[in-house]
Amino acid sequence: MLEFFADDGHWTRGRYYDGKGGHCLVGAILHLSRRHRLPKTPVIALLQDAMPRPGLPLVHFNDSRCGSIAELRSVILKARRLAHDDAERERAAAAVKTWLLAQIDKKEARQPPTSGNRRRTSHLPPSALPPRLPSQCDWTI
Repeated sequence: MLEFFADDGHWTRGRYYDGKGGHCLVGAILHLSRRHRLPKTPVIALLQDAMPRPGLPLVHFNDSRCGSIAELRSVILKARRLAHDDAERERAAAAVKTWLLAQIDKKEARQPPTSGNRRRTSHLPPSALPPRLPSQCDWTI
């Protein structure tokens, strides 16, 4: 998106597309999403989070609040930083999960097997687990 809005030539206000190659912020998202077959929802969410005021709609920002292409590009850069931060958080969470599971496996390997020479599949005592209802396996999310 930064390349698309490299100058004022691709930016317009008041409409998604001006017929001369100019797009508003939302119009550019839709255009680039179609052109490159990329999902638009995550981009819209990140740009929404990057707005100068929480809850400010993208169209209103583009048409009324944004003063220049430089300001538009700064919002795009902020959205890019937010995406990078989210990716870093996900990588860190995955690393912590892997480490914790390895620690649990090490601890279980040091403990003597439970009755019947079987390893426990749950890390909680059976009394701490809630009873399983038959309808729980039918849920769809």
